[in-house]
Amino acid sequence: MTKPKQELAEIVQPRVRAIPTERVRRWMQASTAWLALQEPEQLFPAIVTGFIEVLPALRAAILWLATPSGLQLAAQAGLEMPAQLAAQWRQIKLRLGEGVAGLAWQRETVIQQHGEHSYRELQGLASPQAQSVFQALSDLLPRSLTITAAPLRAGNQCVGVLELINTDTAAVDLEPDDLEMVASMIAAAIRNAQLYDEIRRSHQRLKAFDAVVTSISTAADLPDLVQSVLSVVLELTPANSGALLLFDPAQEQLQLSAWSGIDPTILACFDQVPVDASPCAEVVRYGQPAIRPLLSERGETTLIAAGVTAAAYLPLLAGGTVTGVLALFGDLEAISKIDKDMLMPICNQVGFAIANVRLYEDSQRERRRMHTVVESLAEGVLLCDRYGRLTLANQAAHELLEQANLSFEMPLATIPNLYDLRDLDGSPLTPDDLPLTRALRGETFYDYRLMRQYSDGRERYFSFTGAPAVNENGEVEGAVITFRDITANQKVQRAKDEFLAVAAHELRSPLAAVRSYADLLLRREQQREGDPRDIHGLTILTQQVAHMLRLVDNLLDVSRLDSGQLDLQYQQVNVVMLAQQVIDQQRPSAGNRELLLETETPELIVSCDAVRIRQVLTNLLNNAIKYSPPDSVISVRLRHALLPTNNTPAVLISVSDQGPGIPVSEHERVFQRYYRTPGRRGEGLGLGLYLSREIVQLHGGQIWIESREGQGSTFMVLLPIEQVGE
Repeated sequence: MTKPKQELAEIVQPRVRAIPTERVRRWMQASTAWLALQEPEQLFPAIVTGFIEVLPALRAAILWLATPSGLQLAAQAGLEMPAQLAAQWRQIKLRLGEGVAGLAWQRETVIQQHGEHSYRELQGLASPQAQSVFQALSDLLPRSLTITAAPLRAGNQCVGVLELINTDTAAVDLEPDDLEMVASMIAAAIRNAQLYDEIRRSHQRLKAFDAVVTSISTAADLPDLVQSVLSVVLELTPANSGALLLFDPAQEQLQLSAWSGIDPTILACFDQVPVDASPCAEVVRYGQPAIRPLLSERGETTLIAAGVTAAAYLPLLAGGTVTGVLALFGDLEAISKIDKDMLMPICNQVGFAIANVRLYEDSQRERRRMHTVVESLAEGVLLCDRYGRLTLANQAAHELLEQANLSFEMPLATIPNLYDLRDLDGSPLTPDDLPLTRALRGETFYDYRLMRQYSDGRERYFSFTGAPAVNENGEVEGAVITFRDITANQKVQRAKDEFLAVAAHELRSPLAAVRSYADLLLRREQQREGDPRDIHGLTILTQQVAHMLRLVDNLLDVSRLDSGQLDLQYQQVNVVMLAQQVIDQQRPSAGNRELLLETETPELIVSCDAVRIRQVLTNLLNNAIKYSPPDSVISVRLRHALLPTNNTPAVLISVSDQGPGIPVSEHERVFQRYYRTPGRRGEGLGLGLYLSREIVQLHGGQIWIESREGQGSTFMVLLPIEQVGE
């Protein structure tokens, strides 16, 4: 080998260092011991102590752990300091680039500072709080120091920094490569301990969560729930006493619901006081936990007097809503060890449990109240679901249906008394006409009168009112009907109808004679231009007799309808001309009200009974005049239309006024026999609209009202152009 090549080989040949065998053995023992320790609180002190044992020349070893907010002291060995200074040192945090440890963390390499400088000067940049602590440590250490900081990396993650303090660099005898190797072993041990701690904490959380869920599921009521939850939580935490406070949003105050390990009189500052005056007001307002020392200015004087120094206030949340507060008490050291990350999921579960119990208790109270109301009704009440299964039946329903057993979810088809119903003429009902079937179909009806015939010849009459039960999406979820026995009322009604029919027949002839003579006397006085007072009196007499005859005719028409003897005489009628004749006839009684006829064509030919359709139009126009204010407009409109049942051609007649209107709840009732709208004044027996409906329905048409209170009324009549019978 030539000389240049020999020199080159000497240059590239690595330098081999001799490491004392004893030190290697001690490093291996230390690393094995570190890896065997899984508890962080045991591992961290062992690391710094073991480092000094291997390198006795070191003055001190400090272990910093990396957290999201900075480097935090985990353990130290070799530094003797007062307790107050040690407490201050535990509170400081170093950010990236602060101090020697922060610089090593930032650069991810070993950093060494040495010279004739104090500990504070060697640290470089740091926060004012850290600088004050470093200054206090400088007073305890020699001025000539060497500080070495090595980042602890486990894979791609820096878990902390190891800081070594020495007064003699040569005495340490630890090369940077060796230090990085040892740092990697320490980082691996720390990461293993952290993973183990995370697993242990997760296991503790699951165990605690399971214990709380078990106590919740076995609680009988709300007081039992909160007391059992508090007992379980106290077993899981270092707190020696606690209380559970429920929040009442209606009263804006907290209520002491459960306590343990403390006299309840000491907790008076929490019970039945406004939230803003409570020591945990911010927890209720913002839903965030608070762990702090007790303060007299926050109203915690009685707790301080009892020897309590700190408290943890944790909100009980149900979907973001605070239902209460969990208060844990003890000394500052014990309370600072409370794992709020473990307790908050538990508190959320408890919050939901409290909210659910409250909802259940509220629903039970409402259910009992509703049950009392329904059972106290004299009317029968039946509720069913969309599938026709019974969900509710009160005692009155049992008695009216003469059914001893009406059980929950009983199919309606198994209740024969609900199907053995007939109309008032005695004809059996089809299934589609049954009350519950109509309600399930989406219909709302009032005073639907039906009867039952018994084998012994008895008849019993019922009045049904029903409506569908609709959910928030507009879907029919079920139906409800109420019904009552109107047998006595029906008998009275029948007797009244019979009496009025007889009276009308007896009164018709003499009244007709009186009207004829009154008309004759009026014409004679008008022809010979008699005394105006006599003419006025005879005019009033004629009008009143005519009114009495109309009432009698209405009664006779009701009697004919009941006996099925109201026959219709069909003929081709121009309803436009018929409506004009009725309007001209009613103008004298309209006063200063304006009567208008609106039509799209001069001829609308309908096959109908002209006398009866005239009677319908007269009734509707007479009602409009009666209830319209002076100087208002009454409109009669005619146009072509279609019957909705079979799309056959029809004529739509509407009579509109500007009167007080009719409430929606009265729309069906105004067509009932003898019905008068409450609060309305006017002459008549309440038969005009009833007869109008019967006449229109006999023609195969429809009649209804469109009105709202205070907005006038419009009566609509739909007549088919051709009759099916023809």
